Amino acid sequence: MLRRSRKFEGARRERGFTLIELLVTMSVAAIVLTLAVPSLSSFIRSNRLSSAANEMAVTLQTARASAISNRARVAVCPSTDGSTCTATLGNRWIAVMTKNGVNTVLRDQTFHGAVTLRSSTNLSAGNNRFTFFPSGFSVVGTNAAGTANGAVGFCVAQLTGNNGIDVSSNVGRISTARRAATSSCSAPADN
Repeated sequence: MLRRSRKFEGARRERGFTLIELLVTMSVAAIVLTLAVPSLSSFIRSNRLSSAANEMAVTLQTARASAISNRARVAVCPSTDGSTCTATLGNRWIAVMTKNGVNTVLRDQTFHGAVTLRSSTNLSAGNNRFTFFPSGFSVVGTNAAGTANGAVGFCVAQLTGNNGIDVSSNVGRISTARRAATSSCSAPADN
């Protein structure tokens, strides 16, 4: 049987990092983090913008489908209390169905505060309200004589390039379009 000498047993080397290796690793991690944080911030802002525009498009589509299936009038408008429409543009919007004199809120959503909303000229003149009829057609305003098209623009001023998304309804057709809204978050055009 082989025997190990006691002389070599105590000479085993401990394994781990030296102080130099740890400092180099920390320095590399700090550099990578410095480069990644601005990209992450931009990604989050862009995601908030897309999410807000998609939510508005879904709300308009829900309103149109509900108007057709329930043979009722459905409005999509800003709201301060989550149950009634207001003409003042804000980050909280509702879809409310009116049938036989009874109002039913179909959807209530609040957009992130970092997202700026602007209304097109027609939408602003129509009290910031999209109205869908049982036929599936829509107008901007409250009655059938309203303007046929309008748009609400979503913008994040801190983004560069195409920092705005416009969501519009033109006679019942809902669409979205990206655009450069500038750092002032300019209002969208009417389709």
